[in-house]
Amino acid sequence: TFSFWLISHSDCCAMPGEHGTGCGCVHEEDLSGQAQLLLPWIDVPAVIGLNEEVPNSASSTFRPYENRLEDRFSVETPEGDEELMIKVPFVSPAKVTAITVIGGDGGTAPSKVKLYINKEELDFTGVNDMDATQEVDLVEDFHGALQLPLRAAKFLSVTHLCLYFPQSLGGDRTRIHWIGLWGVGSEHKRQAVVTIYESIGSKKDQDVKDDVMPTQDAA
Repeated sequence: TFSFWLISHSDCCAMPGEHGTGCGCVHEEDLSGQAQLLLPWIDVPAVIGLNEEVPNSASSTFRPYENRLEDRFSVETPEGDEELMIKVPFVSPAKVTAITVIGGDGGTAPSKVKLYINKEELDFTGVNDMDATQEVDLVEDFHGALQLPLRAAKFLSVTHLCLYFPQSLGGDRTRIHWIGLWGVGSEHKRQAVVTIYESIGSKKDQDVKDDVMPTQDAA
């Protein structure tokens, strides 16, 4: 079940980062429905932005939901060039069911996003020669109140997601403050980490007395 939140023009057109009466904000638990924010499954330090004006700024758009309105964080393209590509690796396979995008003001918010799954080598030279997994039209959403559903059957086991924003809504560049990917994450990464820590712990505990019980994973 997906939540598609509609807010009034007066609510959605406040500037990014602003709160106030009728600001259009919703709580994460109200927005997510059966899905959850996939931030823990995203390898944020490894996120890559192509055509970003400030190097390594694309990763700053992936933050906790409660920090989504911190508009000091953003990625934007150089003036006069609206194309932006963000390559998002996952630490373990995830099912992606929806996307939320908080864009910039002044027409700099992206007008659409094309999503490509598991195409790590994709760049601007080949993006127009390949069919997108899905294309989603975007609107100005300064509070992250819109969760735009994806065709979940096409995003069942995502290990890498390429987000291509071809143009803005009317500005001379594209700016994005926050991106939320929603869905269901797997436990593969967590189990691998537990195994590694257990292995390290066993090596360190070789000299520990036999009556000391090892720590076990609660799961």
